[in-house]
Amino acid sequence: MVAWQKWIGIGLVCALLLGGGMLPAARAQEDVERARFNALQWLLRTLGKPGLILVEYTFTGTSWPDTSMGCPAAGETYQPETVHGYSWTFLFDNLVRYEVHSNLDGTMAVLCSSTNVAPDVRLTTYSTPAFTILVPEPWLVFANADKSEVLFAPQASDECDQPGMRVRVLGRVASGVTPDRLIDDYLDEGGYTDSPTARTAAGSFGRTAEFESACDALTRRWRISAFVQYGSAYQVEQWAPGDAFGDWAELFANMVNQFTPAGASAALPGEPADEPPDSGAEEAAEPSGPVELAGLPMAHVFVGDIFIGALNEIPGRSVTTVPTWERRFLTFSPDGLRLAFVDVTNAELRVIDTTGGRSPRRVATEIDPAFPPAWSPDGSRIAYVVPPSEDGAVAYEIRAAPVGGGEPEALGTFALGGECAPVSDDPADAAYFAEAGPGGHDPVLAWLPGDLFLVSTRCDGGLGVLSLAENQVTELGADLIDGALAPDRARFAARTPEGVAILDFRTWERTNLGLGEGVGQVAWSADGATVYAALAQPADSLTLDGAADRARGEEVFGFWPVTIHVNDLTLVAVDLETRRERVLWQGQGRGIGRIAPAPDGSGLLFALVPSGALVADVFRSGGDAFALRENWPATGLYWLGAGETTARLLAYSGQPAFAPVTVGGE
Repeated sequence: MVAWQKWIGIGLVCALLLGGGMLPAARAQEDVERARFNALQWLLRTLGKPGLILVEYTFTGTSWPDTSMGCPAAGETYQPETVHGYSWTFLFDNLVRYEVHSNLDGTMAVLCSSTNVAPDVRLTTYSTPAFTILVPEPWLVFANADKSEVLFAPQASDECDQPGMRVRVLGRVASGVTPDRLIDDYLDEGGYTDSPTARTAAGSFGRTAEFESACDALTRRWRISAFVQYGSAYQVEQWAPGDAFGDWAELFANMVNQFTPAGASAALPGEPADEPPDSGAEEAAEPSGPVELAGLPMAHVFVGDIFIGALNEIPGRSVTTVPTWERRFLTFSPDGLRLAFVDVTNAELRVIDTTGGRSPRRVATEIDPAFPPAWSPDGSRIAYVVPPSEDGAVAYEIRAAPVGGGEPEALGTFALGGECAPVSDDPADAAYFAEAGPGGHDPVLAWLPGDLFLVSTRCDGGLGVLSLAENQVTELGADLIDGALAPDRARFAARTPEGVAILDFRTWERTNLGLGEGVGQVAWSADGATVYAALAQPADSLTLDGAADRARGEEVFGFWPVTIHVNDLTLVAVDLETRRERVLWQGQGRGIGRIAPAPDGSGLLFALVPSGALVADVFRSGGDAFALRENWPATGLYWLGAGETTARLLAYSGQPAFAPVTVGGE
């Protein structure tokens, strides 16, 4: 670099020597100001910080032998030609001084280095679609094209006397690969050693270790951290000169402890995907802005209690007060004025007047909490199931209680065969079973017109119609598992191993819709013209079964070994007249829970249970009780508007149910 003229300060007026002539002072100052303005604006755009306020600047006129302008970057090619220009330093209100080299008019510039002038190093957030991490405010960012490798340092080159950090997105790894194994591989490849017993947790999903290496004539100390989340791996290298590492140690630890793989804005397994569904999806224009939700009355289970309110005012008001009791089968009466639910913990059936604000009234005790309640067609009574007595009887009894109070009436009996004790091996099972039933399905009780009941005949599949007049059950099919009653009560959408079957009790005909294996929850549109179904197909699994982890695993999960199930999830709609299937939404997780189509057709609510991959990653990384609790699978309540492909998280709650109101009616 050859210095050929120099100015220092702000607004200094002087002459600029160019070629063989001397320009007037006013013209020289105008040219410098134009170059400064262009270089400054380029720097703010490059930093992505347009709001920085310039405190002072300096500049020096100079020239360079090639187009790198004195700041070459590794892997780049430059033209060997003389470039005249300026070496600038800009100090901003963030107390960082940046060195920039530019050509004479500032239209070509390079960022050479940055220096912190504050007494303490401040951290700022850097995010990509793959990760989020804290970095020192003064450091520059040098990323490859897809941002799978990003260098953070005061300058582009790797200097032995300077600190720095590099983040690499390693991509998918095999099941069973842990952060410790990634660190072992890294150290083995470089010929480094650390003390494995000195390794510590890094955030919720990682592990970190320290080691030393030679760097020219200096000693460099390193912190290597590895993270595994949802089967994807990430690596963070941090370094500083050995005698300065102590000054950076706490900052480095803070940075990796706040490292977040696949930031909250990314579509993750267990979360709704932002991408539109593929070819089976109905094409529709996305709304230009947020859609206002309608004030539709609904109920859901939020933080363990039942809340009643409106769709646009979630969560609403609590109508129960003991969140440790399990409650299921939120069911509105046909007129929408009462809500029934089963208190599973105490084996009770309760009903609440949704408009009166009173506490839920106990309707029946010693019920079988595995069965849902069933409203009579006119809404004046509610039926429930009583388990067989202990005197050897095998029949289940259906009773009905007047909703206004009074003694229950025995209506009929039926037998339920099979042994179906649910087995749980996944930390996400508890949340999913609360939505879908123990083992993934619930027995059926539905009150049909004409003094008929639809009931389960076996716990593992099989439905029949019980005639109260004859107290006899007519079998409909051993492959019918569970499902949903249509709003007209004349049809039932039954889940089968091959898909969905529509049972029409007016014609006593069965229509198979197909859809393939893996159908879970089903629901009806308010007009009875569309059936919605959730499908799940295995995508990945992970088993934790190490003998050394058994005691801790049983303490954390309550069982051992542990298997994490990650499924590809799809929400579809089937038009019953045309048989056309539409893919509404796709994502990953443990499973889709309750589906609640809005009565006005504006969209639907669905509960999504994420997989246990996060908590498994925390467990394998040695995370503490807080980290395990924070990452335990929690059911999310999502709204999917009509014609939309992106679902909106409304609350961490589940079991949504809309009141069957008549929208736009009298």
